[in-house]
Amino acid sequence: MNILQVHNRYKYKGGEWTVVNQEYDLLGKEHVVEQYIVNNREALKSLFSRAKLVFKTHYNRESKKDIGEKLNHFNADVMHVHNFFPLLTPSIFEAAREAGIPSVLTLHNYRLIHPNGLMYYNGEIDNRSINGSAYRCVFDGVYRNSIFQTAVLAHMIEYHRKNKTWQKFPSAFIALSEFSKQMFVEGGLPEDRILVKPNFLKDPIREHSDLKLSSQKEDTFLYVGRISYEKGVQDLINFWLENKISSKLVLAGDGPLREKLEKQSVGHSGIEWLGQLSRKNILSKLAVAKALIFPTKWYEGQPLILLEALSMGCPVITSKIGNPQQIISHGKTGFHFLPGDFKELQGCLNIINSEPQKAIELSTNARKQFLEKYTPEKNYRRILEIYSRATEFEKNLNGEYGN
Repeated sequence: MNILQVHNRYKYKGGEWTVVNQEYDLLGKEHVVEQYIVNNREALKSLFSRAKLVFKTHYNRESKKDIGEKLNHFNADVMHVHNFFPLLTPSIFEAAREAGIPSVLTLHNYRLIHPNGLMYYNGEIDNRSINGSAYRCVFDGVYRNSIFQTAVLAHMIEYHRKNKTWQKFPSAFIALSEFSKQMFVEGGLPEDRILVKPNFLKDPIREHSDLKLSSQKEDTFLYVGRISYEKGVQDLINFWLENKISSKLVLAGDGPLREKLEKQSVGHSGIEWLGQLSRKNILSKLAVAKALIFPTKWYEGQPLILLEALSMGCPVITSKIGNPQQIISHGKTGFHFLPGDFKELQGCLNIINSEPQKAIELSTNARKQFLEKYTPEKNYRRILEIYSRATEFEKNLNGEYGN
């Protein structure tokens, strides 16, 4: 099978780029995979190019032409898109249809139904554009605090709703969880073409001979990720400072709140800041931590750190919200607490600290769930099923219209 991977890279690398390359390596073992990658950093250098993009964010004829030529030259069997914003646009799905090639879009974020892709604004979940117009978000400047940029994104959403783009293209969508799928269905995407496939992770224990599961846990709870408000880190630090927690809170990562929160916690022996760590160092920390704390305030996509925690037998205490509550089974692989309800968080910490047998059970179940759901082998089979469904959709469509 010839697979064309398509991705519009953001200025800075993120989780999507990691997933793109993981799937490239996975599929490349058995198939011919080529990538068509465009880069915001290179394409938007000049003021003129940025100004011109305003008029093409919803539909780019040049991208349609380029993708069409690439599909034909490569003799692709399927086109798999991970991100089309802002340079490629949904016009590329028309190119695939005209070439008779099935297309698949992974829904890494909520960009198709909310201007900032997060459905989160001003410290709260923002569902205004799911059942209502995306233009309702414009004057709040939900995208980068810019009314103008938000208007461009809202226009893209409403343009494709009006033209029923998502009823026609692509051949199949990939949602990362049942929760995400339902959000997109509420936002107007066709339920029968949204298929659920989580991300995956190479087994760190097999990948690194010196990484091992540990039954001897240190008296630490770990946070790994962006140090920002929507991740709930501010609340977590306040909770640790205001309560007598016997265990240490260890934080790895960087972000806009890091400097402020580090200063706030100076002199507190129960809080340790590690900054950015290599992936292998993070995995080794997960192996010996009592649990990963994930206090997010928004729905999330599918954070790889949760899969990494499961892979190392590290239970997760997560906010009861969005995708994280579906990844982590309450009482089995970790615990849920209501976002911002730190009495509930305290209860979760108490169980892990005072019930060693339960802590061992959570750790064992975490590793087991990883092996059952999130390995490359499981993901490979599912992705081929989705490509098959997409191909069948295109065949039926051609038969219906006689193309």
